[in-house]
Amino acid sequence: MKKRTFKLLTKTTSVYLVFTFFAFFGSALFLTHETDEFIHSNLAHRFRKSESRIRYYVKAGKPLAGLPYRVTRLQGPAPPNAFPIYSDTLIYNSELDEKLRYRKKASLIEVGGQFYKAEMVKSMEDFLRLRDDIFGALIPAFGLLAVGIALFNYFLSGYLFKSFNRILELMKTYKVGQKTEIEKVRTSTLEFQRMQELFHRMIDRIEYDYRHLKEYTENMAHEIQTPLAVIRNKTENIISDDSVMKRHADTIKIIYDEATHLSKLGNTLNLLTKIENGEFNDAVQISTRPVIEQHVAAVTELANLKSVEVETSLSDKHQMLIDPHLLDVMLRNLLRNAISYGTPDGPIHIKTDSEHLEVSNYGPALEFPPEQLFERFQHNQHRQSSLGLGLSLVKKICDLNNLKIDYRYDENQHIFVVSRH
Repeated sequence: MKKRTFKLLTKTTSVYLVFTFFAFFGSALFLTHETDEFIHSNLAHRFRKSESRIRYYVKAGKPLAGLPYRVTRLQGPAPPNAFPIYSDTLIYNSELDEKLRYRKKASLIEVGGQFYKAEMVKSMEDFLRLRDDIFGALIPAFGLLAVGIALFNYFLSGYLFKSFNRILELMKTYKVGQKTEIEKVRTSTLEFQRMQELFHRMIDRIEYDYRHLKEYTENMAHEIQTPLAVIRNKTENIISDDSVMKRHADTIKIIYDEATHLSKLGNTLNLLTKIENGEFNDAVQISTRPVIEQHVAAVTELANLKSVEVETSLSDKHQMLIDPHLLDVMLRNLLRNAISYGTPDGPIHIKTDSEHLEVSNYGPALEFPPEQLFERFQHNQHRQSSLGLGLSLVKKICDLNNLKIDYRYDENQHIFVVSRH
């Protein structure tokens, strides 16, 4: 399963939002705790002032009924460790027509050896509402901040990362041998400048190596054909000499076959190198039916020599966006592979529909794992004349043209399917 990827700015924003969320949540807890401490401290201070007022009334001999508290004179000794007693309660407010939250305190007050029980209530509704408002305001504040950060980063990415994305696009579209077409992206960001400089230095090294390797390969491919042509020509002359053939027929045949094999190998490897370097980029939309019919007609005689029939079921709707020369190479190799390894147990069948090209032939199962089928120089051990490059060429052509080739072995048939990605 392919691992999911994210943009750098998306990751940075996500981490920042997670950090901000915990920062907001921690701040909310801290502010709530501090607000509770303030409420307790303020109420305690107000209760102490009320107790001082009660003591003053008692000492002054003023009537306790004038106090807004319930004060009771205790008879006998005070109960040990019974006070103070705190409790929260709801008291109906007729003006507001609602119940408000109050804190109630029952405390023991001593004046001149006499004990008094004082029950006092203080409103804490305003404090609690302020605390709730503080905690409740942090959540929408975080939401607004998160949306603001996301929008800011979205628009910022289009501005700050514009040159970065352009450099990535140039990297993506770069092909060997096209250095002159690469533009210099103007940017004032130091990291992007360094990345672009590194990219161009890397291209310089690639172009240098490619140019020398290309020259060497082309020279070798060209020069090797001349001696190989001479060897084959001289061998053909020897083959026409019956006296020599009587004594050295096997040896001469080996020389001729190996020279032909080496010539084909050089041409095929040279073609593979050109495909890998992206030198075939004249892709056009091609209706494959007439092209396939032309190739089938060209190999029918060869198939008849192996007693193998070629059947077709072609659709006029099947098209490919591909270089015409590469399409010829792909079809030729698929058909020759089918003829080379096909058996008279059944026909070679070529089928197309609107999306797929399928080539199948009967034959024994592979002698190696199917995943190695498209590797270079992989072929059946019983066919030493094969280069083992035909299917590798087909795979390279498919990769170059955004095509996919699949293989399966089903009911004694080797089935190759070419489709669009």
